[in-house]
Amino acid sequence: MPLSLSRAEIVLDLFEQYYHRIYCFCRRSLSPDGSEDIAQEVFTRLLQLERLPDMTISVSYLIKIADNLIKRRYNRLQRFQRFLEGNDGFKRGARLTGGEPAEALDLDDDLARRLQALTPTERDAVELVICHGLSYQEAAQCMGVPVSTVNNWKYRGLQKLKDAASAESTVPVERSMAG
Repeated sequence: MPLSLSRAEIVLDLFEQYYHRIYCFCRRSLSPDGSEDIAQEVFTRLLQLERLPDMTISVSYLIKIADNLIKRRYNRLQRFQRFLEGNDGFKRGARLTGGEPAEALDLDDDLARRLQALTPTERDAVELVICHGLSYQEAAQCMGVPVSTVNNWKYRGLQKLKDAASAESTVPVERSMAG
């Protein structure tokens, strides 16, 4: 690529050339929406490369970025799934769908209700970092606060969810009194 092109022009050119191939690669593992998200994220990440004008970008390089993003997303969802399964009150609350890696969590009404019980900032932090797989840095930028604040809100939110699950699992079963 000529050095006279801006980073945005380079990424636009690569997007026009390879978006469909990246999307098709992602489609092997993800839903259409998830594939689109990952394919777009690949090109968003290219915009952040300082040395992009000096690089020669191939489709295999872009596919490797997509593969890494899919793996990272899948691993985050697995960690969240293990967290949920570690709490009896959440076992039926969330599950990965259809055995497809890196799909969005299927949140049932019970878990959605529990998330609504958190403060808005805690809920946003949990949803962005845990459910949507954003990094703390990305979540902090979205929320307009420091990374440490996102970490604190997420921690408090998860603690409240754990406490609610523990309290629910220790509630004694009511016995009817026959008289």
